[in-house]
Amino acid sequence: MADDSSRNDVEDLLQNEHRLTQAQLEAIEYEIKSTQPLTSHLLPISVLAQQYSANMTFNSNDDEQRGFVGAASFLCRKYASLRKVRGDGNCYYRAFLYAMCEHLLSRRLDHRADDNDDAEFRRLKRTVVESLKWVCRHGYDEYTIDAFHEELVELFDFIERASSGTSSKGGVDDDPAKVAVAAPHDNVMQQLHLKLNEENAMKSNPDRYLPYVMAEGYNDVPSFCSREVEPMGKECSMVQVSALAECLGVRVVIEYMDGRMATGEERLVHHVFGGEVEDDSGENNNDDAQLKGERTSITLLYRPGHFDILY
Repeated sequence: MADDSSRNDVEDLLQNEHRLTQAQLEAIEYEIKSTQPLTSHLLPISVLAQQYSANMTFNSNDDEQRGFVGAASFLCRKYASLRKVRGDGNCYYRAFLYAMCEHLLSRRLDHRADDNDDAEFRRLKRTVVESLKWVCRHGYDEYTIDAFHEELVELFDFIERASSGTSSKGGVDDDPAKVAVAAPHDNVMQQLHLKLNEENAMKSNPDRYLPYVMAEGYNDVPSFCSREVEPMGKECSMVQVSALAECLGVRVVIEYMDGRMATGEERLVHHVFGGEVEDDSGENNNDDAQLKGERTSITLLYRPGHFDILY
């Protein structure tokens, strides 16, 4: 009887801890949603310097804080603006989608008669349209994922209408800036389809990605994808950044702000991914010669566990 009583006490304790943990997580999630917009207005890059200078006041002997202050100062010299993204675990996909759509839209609005800009938009839209069949060839059921795909295609349709002045969205045609903000609204299904493309890129070329997923503690690419790519709200590693950038042919520049500067230099370490299109075999496919140098390019700021957009 004593053993049963002790066991029940332990089970009750574990259940109470689980309920407490869930309540804490829900409270944190609520606070994030209520205090952080999905994407902020465009902010002056000086907000970074102000943030870390204020922290430095309270941590004047902290080498890491001094590193962040130096990094913020460097970014202020190199960039003009920052757009913050909600830090809920989906920040990379939200930042990627927003920055890509904003880039495509602004190019089409600024250069309506430019064949290269139109060709790059058509290339990316064609890639998205054809991605459904590509993903289905690697194990997914079309009926299951068709809605995700349709949402992303409709986003490109919206950009096309908005940039040609035929958008049915009330009021956005009066102000291109409003179009840029409204177009890449947060949509889980669009982000999920990006994840499917990313996963497909990794599974279709496992030898390329295996060393990186092993460094993350996984023995194979499918295991990594099931635990790190498929779930929402998971922090995105650089191998995932690379896979998504390469399968869409989007150039992604990451400024890496972690409190350390590049060795021997007063600048940040930065990584560049993508910019070339891979075909189904994983080989580079850049037949659109007129697009050389015209690929969509976005720049993101990485701070431990989080991504924002740089301009």
